[in-house]
Amino acid sequence: MYISKIKIKNYRLLIDAELEVDAKTTLIVGRNNTAKTSCLACIENVLNGRPFSFDDYPLVKRKTLYEIIASFMSKEISFESLCEQLEPISIEFLVDYSLEDSEDNLGALSPFIIDVDIDTTTALIRVEFRLKPDEKVLWKTLEESYYQNGVFAPSDEARDVISTNFSKLFELVIYAVNPKNPKETQIKKHKELEELFPFHIIPAERLLGEDGTQNSSLSSLISEFFEMNEEELDPNVAEKVKELRAIVENANKNVQKQSDSILSSLVNDSVGFGYPNGEELQLGVTTQLSIDDQIKNQTQLSYTAGTSNECLPSTYNGLGYKNLIKMEFLLAAFAKKIEKCGNACIPLLFIEEPESHMHPQMQHAFAEYLEAFLGKITSVGIQTLLTSHSAHVANTMAFSKIRYAQKTKEGVIYRNLNSFEQENPDNSDFIRKYLTLTKCDLFFADKAILVEGASERLLIPDMIDKCDKSGDFSSQKYKLPAQYYTLIEIGGAYAYKFIPFIEFLGIPCLILTDIDSVSGQKGKNGQVYYKSVPVSCGETTSNETLKWWVRKNKGLSYNDKAQINLADIISMSSGDKTRGKCHIEFQTKENELCGHSLEEAIRNVNRSHYGLSDSPTEDDLEFSGKCKTDFALKLIYECTDYNIPAYIKSGLIWLNDQKVLE
Repeated sequence: MYISKIKIKNYRLLIDAELEVDAKTTLIVGRNNTAKTSCLACIENVLNGRPFSFDDYPLVKRKTLYEIIASFMSKEISFESLCEQLEPISIEFLVDYSLEDSEDNLGALSPFIIDVDIDTTTALIRVEFRLKPDEKVLWKTLEESYYQNGVFAPSDEARDVISTNFSKLFELVIYAVNPKNPKETQIKKHKELEELFPFHIIPAERLLGEDGTQNSSLSSLISEFFEMNEEELDPNVAEKVKELRAIVENANKNVQKQSDSILSSLVNDSVGFGYPNGEELQLGVTTQLSIDDQIKNQTQLSYTAGTSNECLPSTYNGLGYKNLIKMEFLLAAFAKKIEKCGNACIPLLFIEEPESHMHPQMQHAFAEYLEAFLGKITSVGIQTLLTSHSAHVANTMAFSKIRYAQKTKEGVIYRNLNSFEQENPDNSDFIRKYLTLTKCDLFFADKAILVEGASERLLIPDMIDKCDKSGDFSSQKYKLPAQYYTLIEIGGAYAYKFIPFIEFLGIPCLILTDIDSVSGQKGKNGQVYYKSVPVSCGETTSNETLKWWVRKNKGLSYNDKAQINLADIISMSSGDKTRGKCHIEFQTKENELCGHSLEEAIRNVNRSHYGLSDSPTEDDLEFSGKCKTDFALKLIYECTDYNIPAYIKSGLIWLNDQKVLE
């Protein structure tokens, strides 16, 4: 059995969010401030049985909350109506037990199965932080701030009183719900929920003891072996721990006996005031030595060179390795804890930003082998939820395990990349391979720019800076340079494959591509082949993305073989160049000429720098260099005041003006 879906309502940015959960590992990715950590925090809060604070209640819902409470205090609505209208913070767990045998003992899930239909294989659990059913306490708490001399006159402090007393006026209530009849519920105890979902969280802020003090968390993890019962220990280490404990116990006894004798003699010899005399009790000393305490408090990790057996302290190793080692210890400890439950519960593991301090290759290895590692240390199925800002972690995971957190004006929603994969089988495999190979950070960007090649990748950041300094972005308070955009080098032959994915993620995207004009010519065998020609001589384009775009505008299918005329591309209006959140730009006519590529377009608008006359021909614009990267770098360093081609400037201004939230 496992959690298949989690629904969160009215918690921070999660106004009405539904998270589909993988049976083993679920990775939540997204830009900053998209409620990745909030999702785990909400679940942790509920499983710990802690009350929510007023800060957890969504800002967009507070006005309604104040109005409803005011209606009750003015006696316009009853207390029962107040309880019905106030929207609680809530979370639902949908548990799938379809893989369990009908005669199996469902263990800790049993109290939450209230549907008698034997064909039902899901259990629904809802936890609400709702108003306590005590009208007198509510009235007593709020009356003073809503009434002056017996007259209804809400004071300015009324909202503060609600905020301050929020956790006192509301309470956690746990329901078992009939999935086929949501109105049929049973109230359950928190202990029952706790037994069903044992959980462990590895937070993003992990103290690694790098300062060399005795607070090293790694050392404390090792010393915890002394606190565990023998039956709790892993069989692989139990014998060694028992051997160490025996040594420590014998050493304790010997040291204790010798130190007591020596110190007692020392004390008696030192006392010279006639007390005690021989008839009275004699002084002695009993020391409370404990070698095992010393081991617990003084144990630290060290690193040994394999060839020389020389040791270095833990502080001399990198934080990335220490982070990985600590997580391995924590995972092993959690696995051992849940072994007692067997398969009678659903263990949950939360890991926030596992990539902390890790270099890219280590991040990739962690993401790739996490499930295998958990399978190695325990036979109990653990459902893991991770959050990450790492493209290396995200691009290692299968699409089926990734949930993209998208922020909208209505709150955060979680998009299941598995659904995109199923809806776009032709594109998803390509995108998956491309993301894996390039490690692009599309999941974490506010906006995206798809470009042709290396020249654009080098020049676009500089061009964005130039546009900003020249005031082209002044229409927006937060300009493009201050936004987190990702630059993806994809080329006109494949950019169109990314468009459905960009639309799925819901982020604004600018596509800068080449017009790639070609003309058909007959070969010796009579077949027509297309040759690159100046734009003025072009019949069509070899650019697959431009072809795809025009077909979409005309309502044609992708497989339509009709030739796309170059005139249809050149004549596109600004509106024709925009589809949803995607906008495409390509070379346009400037100074009576139209370049065939980025390099030609740059040469056209920077003629003097390239030694061209005032009236060059299209042939004069042709880029004859061998390296486009050198062309871009020379332009940046040799001509700081170069002009930006109009199509690029137009595209960047469009992207600057786009709102991230819709």
